[in-house]
Amino acid sequence: MSIREVDQLLLRLVSAVDLFRKIDLDDVAALLRQSTRIDFESGEQVFSEGEEGHSMYIVTKGAFEVYRNAAGKNVFIASIEPGEHFGEIALLVNRPRSASVRAIQSSSVIRLTKHAIMSEHRAAALLFRNMAQLMAQRLVSVDNEVILHKTGKYPSFRPESEISPTRQDEYVVVRRG
Repeated sequence: MSIREVDQLLLRLVSAVDLFRKIDLDDVAALLRQSTRIDFESGEQVFSEGEEGHSMYIVTKGAFEVYRNAAGKNVFIASIEPGEHFGEIALLVNRPRSASVRAIQSSSVIRLTKHAIMSEHRAAALLFRNMAQLMAQRLVSVDNEVILHKTGKYPSFRPESEISPTRQDEYVVVRRG
């Protein structure tokens, strides 16, 4: 990205994106200078489950959907909106993508490659710390849902008949009942 684009995004990102919390502005700027801005049209695929991953993405505009294939059907997992990120798991554990992601409207992201992140040692350490904290929060939430489900205080999961964020015939959406 150009210096001008970095400057325009810098303050907005640092204040709005949890991933950059408690990271010095100079370190965030160094990362952003090595990033790429990418635009996606609605329905355009960012990456597919099983592909090798070398980049993570921070949403700056629009929205994306995350889904996995299970028993031949796409299962909706989550929506990702501005200020949120995706693709970091492949960077952390050096494994293929665990899900597919595509734009559900005209959208923009900032792409950070593993090489770019690792070249900024101090920023990388802080970024990975923030990733670990955010993933720990997700894990606690999932653990709580599992515990509630196993104790019978949480209704069973059941297929949902409502329309998914994209085309209803393309997904099996599972919601807590």
